[in-house]
Amino acid sequence: MVELPRSVSRGRPRSDSVDRALAEAALEEFVGRGYHAMSIESIAARAGVSKVSLYRRWNSKLAIATEVLQFLNKTITPVGDHGSFEADIRALLNESIGSRSAKTAANIVMRMMGEISVNAELLALYRTYIIIPRLEQLRGLIERARARKELRADLPTDVACAMIAGPLFLYYLTVLANLNLPRNLADQLTRSILRGIT
Repeated sequence: MVELPRSVSRGRPRSDSVDRALAEAALEEFVGRGYHAMSIESIAARAGVSKVSLYRRWNSKLAIATEVLQFLNKTITPVGDHGSFEADIRALLNESIGSRSAKTAANIVMRMMGEISVNAELLALYRTYIIIPRLEQLRGLIERARARKELRADLPTDVACAMIAGPLFLYYLTVLANLNLPRNLADQLTRSILRGIT
């Protein structure tokens, strides 16, 4: 079961437990079947609620996708200041690599890549709720390191972000392929990233 953060109620009172069940079911349907193949009926059945309950919240699949991506956006954990760029990067990588949610995250990313390539509306949602917030998080981490004079002065911030995000994207690919990875992968990636940008 995919675990999502608690939703924020809007307008008239709603059942938080039903919201969560529907959002989790929608995400599982999306990952398992894709945006075009999933249906409101299948989401309601997976969540164990009536179609009426679902239609009261979302009146289209695009509305469902919007809500789910908003839920996922809330899962972004700010990278705290660990005292150095190296410690910040290691904390970020350790949170993603080897975690119990890594396979779920990998499935979401790969399914999303296929869907947004042929759906401009989904691409816009993905940019708004997933890509931009995560890039902003990385930019904040980079600028903090820059203020501590830990980075090369000639390195653009967005290039540094790409050098951090790229290995994580590749990691998700290897997770899906069930490849054997070093147990200390986060440490190895941290050292490699640092050699390139500090």
